[in-house]
Amino acid sequence: MTEAPAPESPEATARRRRTLAIGGAVAVLAVGGLYVATHSGEKEKPPSPQERAQAITVVAAEQRAFSRTLTLSGEARPRIDVRVFAPTSGVRVTALLVDEGDFVKAGQPLARLDANLSNAQTLAAQAAVKEAEVAAARAQAEFKRADSIRDSGALSAEAIDTRRAQAEAAQAQLAARKAQLAEVNARLQGGYIRAPQAGLVLARTAQVGALVDGQSLFRIAANNALEVGAEVSEADMLAMRKGQVAKFQLVDGSTVTAKLRRGPAAIDSRTRTGEAVFDLPRDGKLRAGMFLRGTAKLPPSDQLAVPSAAVVFDTGAAYVFVVNDKNIAQRVKVAVGDRDGDFIAIRDGLPVGARVAASGAAFLRDGELVRPVSGEGAPAEAATAAAAANGG
Repeated sequence: MTEAPAPESPEATARRRRTLAIGGAVAVLAVGGLYVATHSGEKEKPPSPQERAQAITVVAAEQRAFSRTLTLSGEARPRIDVRVFAPTSGVRVTALLVDEGDFVKAGQPLARLDANLSNAQTLAAQAAVKEAEVAAARAQAEFKRADSIRDSGALSAEAIDTRRAQAEAAQAQLAARKAQLAEVNARLQGGYIRAPQAGLVLARTAQVGALVDGQSLFRIAANNALEVGAEVSEADMLAMRKGQVAKFQLVDGSTVTAKLRRGPAAIDSRTRTGEAVFDLPRDGKLRAGMFLRGTAKLPPSDQLAVPSAAVVFDTGAAYVFVVNDKNIAQRVKVAVGDRDGDFIAIRDGLPVGARVAASGAAFLRDGELVRPVSGEGAPAEAATAAAAANGG
């Protein structure tokens, strides 16, 4: 039988453990030394300046068709504003025959005047005509009698010619008296104030019993046709065309469609604006004096444009960052114009085809090296921050 080994003493166990620990440490050191030896020739390569540069989207400034919308405002007013006066003065109004809001026909009586004075003036004119008729007939008869005895020698040729001249003068006087009668009849209009044109009565200042003395008594919108005049800039005026459509909004939210009748006849030298006049439709809701707001789409025009996010505003001025062939972003001052969706027109300061930073512009500095990314490669965070910096 094999005998069991004698148990190990505590001192032997401790020596064996120390030996194992030292051996493990030596192994670790050996592996570390091997790693250092095999990697001691390699060095970490630092990133290049171009790799450290900010990534931005770069686009070219190009011509785009802009469809501009013009904002308009103005007051509705009669296209033909008719002021009606009494046919004579010094007479009283005895009756009012129409009210504000009534539609009247041409020649329709609006008010009746005191007939006593008008009748007296008519009778006086008629009497003057009658008197002239009698005088003309007498003068003509005397000339005929004188002419009938011309050969008898009872009257001289001079006397006969005088009677002929008197007859002709009497006829002329008769014609004048008849003209005066016609003028009285036309002026007094039978003792009525009449509408010179058909239309809607907008205002009535005539009062029963009031003495008329040259003041306007009625106001009529001829044919109830209304228009609106809106101030537009001289630049917008050049783009507008006769017949152009504009939509105006009423206070209740409904809209009416108007057409441009004429552009500004002149431009104010101070404001550089002029009045464009639009014809309004005959709409039951429209009233003269209403304030209207509207819009009109101008014909498309080609303009140099960049994305709105490419424009940075600083102390009241607009700038873009132009990226040159060395990828250096240079800040350039520009004059901006109209907006159309996500694009803004550049009126001055930028050539066609210039490469501009379309996103991340809000974070750039003048002269900074950038890493251009064409198309849609810029980080979304940069594009969002640029839009926020521009008030987008």
